[in-house]
Amino acid sequence: MSEVALNAIAAFTPLLALFIEHVGNVRISERHHSHHDTYAVPAPFTRAIVLSMVFMGALGLIMGWLCKANVFVASHIPVLGFFDAYILTSFVLWRLMCRYRVSTFSDSMVVTPFVGPRVWVSYAEIDRLEWTGLRMESGFRSLDVYVGGKRVVRLRGIVDIEQIIMTIDRFDLLPQTV
Repeated sequence: MSEVALNAIAAFTPLLALFIEHVGNVRISERHHSHHDTYAVPAPFTRAIVLSMVFMGALGLIMGWLCKANVFVASHIPVLGFFDAYILTSFVLWRLMCRYRVSTFSDSMVVTPFVGPRVWVSYAEIDRLEWTGLRMESGFRSLDVYVGGKRVVRLRGIVDIEQIIMTIDRFDLLPQTV
C-alpha cells in the first residue's frame, strides 16, 4: 500500500467517523412512546471509540512523520500500517456497535444484532431466559432468549436489560436462585 493511501486512512477515516457520529442519529434510548421503546448502545460509548480513532490517527501521522524525518530508526510505512490497522478495526467495531438496538412493544420485541437480520420475538413464545457472559458497564450480563428450546437472540448487557425485562414481564422464565 502506498504512503499516500496510509496517510489518507489515518487522516480521513477518523474524520469520517467523527462526522457521522456528529450529524447522524444520536442513538439515545427512546422510552415511553405510546407503542414502543428502543434501547441502543449508549452514545458516550460509541463516541469514545470515535475519539480513540481520532487520537490514534493523529498519533500515527505524527509518528510516521517523525520516522520519515529520521528522528526514529523505524520505517514510516510499518508505523503507519500499525496505526491504520487499529483505526480500521475500530471503525468496523464502531459501525457494528451503532447498529445494535432492541425495540420492545407490548407483545413482542425486535432485536437488530451487530451482524445479521433483525430478530422478532413474541413474549408469549419465550421458553426460557438465561444470564450469560461477563457483567457489563451497566452491571448486568447478557441475556439469552430461548424460543422452542433454541436460543433465538442474545440481549447484550450494554443496553438497559432491566427495562427490557420489565417490558417482557415474564419473570417466571428467569433462573431462580435457591
